[in-house]
Amino acid sequence: MSARVLPCDRFRHGRRGSVTIMTALAAVPLLGFAGLAVDSARVWLVQSRLQGAVDAGALAAAREMPATGSSADAVALFWANFLPTTAATGAGYLGAVASTPQVTQPAASTVTMTSTAVLPTTFMSVLGVGTLTVNASSSALSQATGLELALVLDNTGSMAGWPIQSVVTSATNLVNILYGSGPQDTQPNLWVSVVPFTAAVNIGRGNTGWLAPGSYVASAWASAGWKGCVMARYQNGEDFTDTPPAGAPTVAPFTPYLWPSTLGQYKVAGNVIAGDNDWSPARITEQNQNNLTNNAMGPNLGCTVDPILPESVSRNAVLNTIAQSAATYRGGTFINLGLQAGWWTLSPKWRGLWGDGALPLAYNTPYMRKAIVLMTDGNNERYDWPGGAPGNGPTGWVNDGDTDFSAYGRLKQNLLNLIPNTAATATTALNDRMGKMCGIIKQQGITIFTVLFNHDGVSTDTQTLFQNCATNPADYFLAPTSAKLQSAFRQIGSELANLRLTK
Repeated sequence: MSARVLPCDRFRHGRRGSVTIMTALAAVPLLGFAGLAVDSARVWLVQSRLQGAVDAGALAAAREMPATGSSADAVALFWANFLPTTAATGAGYLGAVASTPQVTQPAASTVTMTSTAVLPTTFMSVLGVGTLTVNASSSALSQATGLELALVLDNTGSMAGWPIQSVVTSATNLVNILYGSGPQDTQPNLWVSVVPFTAAVNIGRGNTGWLAPGSYVASAWASAGWKGCVMARYQNGEDFTDTPPAGAPTVAPFTPYLWPSTLGQYKVAGNVIAGDNDWSPARITEQNQNNLTNNAMGPNLGCTVDPILPESVSRNAVLNTIAQSAATYRGGTFINLGLQAGWWTLSPKWRGLWGDGALPLAYNTPYMRKAIVLMTDGNNERYDWPGGAPGNGPTGWVNDGDTDFSAYGRLKQNLLNLIPNTAATATTALNDRMGKMCGIIKQQGITIFTVLFNHDGVSTDTQTLFQNCATNPADYFLAPTSAKLQSAFRQIGSELANLRLTK
């Protein structure tokens, strides 16, 4: 006998079928909503990754473009953060495909990077949404703020001609990186000093108040006048400190640089022979000392043509000083004195002495940085001109081993009390002083960049000295050519540029 189907059973079977249909119909929007949640999370992750990539790229572009005019490294850094190497390599993070980032400069010192990423959906495709698009944009400002910088530049005779022009070009590029590509003459919280050096440094002829009492008698320089160079303060190790010449609590006044005349001072067989600086009040030609084809004469012979430019807020003032750089003949090369003078322009012990009562700022001032760029093409050494006594002199003169006059006097004066007193031991003594000073400066938080312009060769001792003087190994540069010198200064300028995201 067949089973009997009751009316209520028919009803239950019908309801079960309708529930299945209703559930199936409801699953579509439910899956869509679930997919929306999943894909929304994926969009957020891609957006975050894309934004991080353009942030990194914008910062790199702000550093790179002022120095090289290029954004290649910035674009490469974008792809490194987003994962693929280029847009052509296909899908990147979570399968999203990003467009090649666009780099623009909407303002003189602002760089913007933008990119778009297309993300394939997973569950939302059920609702007919196959892809989602996210955008990211970031701007970075290349700001020369928060920096006190001293440019210490070799102006000795070996720099004559194309080498000094290479230094002028290189230092100009560095300054323009810091100030930005626009026409602005100043940047907030940016000050730059320029310190030329040779065998002496020039503090400026107006600073007679820094001289020891009785050491300055204007008539001693005849019509030339004192140009502003000073003797090394070698007593008690003051040639590797930042002790000021005036003020409190400790002072060490300067003695003005004066090369005594050698006129009539030397003889051979009873006959007067030429000295190495036979000047008289009517015979002063020191204004031509950067002309290496002639022997200039005068009380300031060997003194740098231009004085130190103390910290200046003006780009034009800094660039004009750099542009006037001139190779100065005679005396030798005393890199330690150049470094020390650069320190004077940054040391708070000298605050107000350079004319601005607020500068230099205190060490470790919040959001500020102090740095020195030290550049030379030679070694710490004395020089002896072969055309006149003492030292190498005219025919018939017996070389007595003496040297030109300098900020340390002549070699035979032995102001450093060397035993034995030779040119070699003098160089060693100056290197030792410079090494000690480098350590003290770095202890104050000042960053030191060292650049050896090795166009004419420098000793291994000097290379080691400069390597050790630099704050970090990457802050030392050996530049054998003009192109390498310019590259080194551009790299330093980019390193010193203070970058921050603007939005």
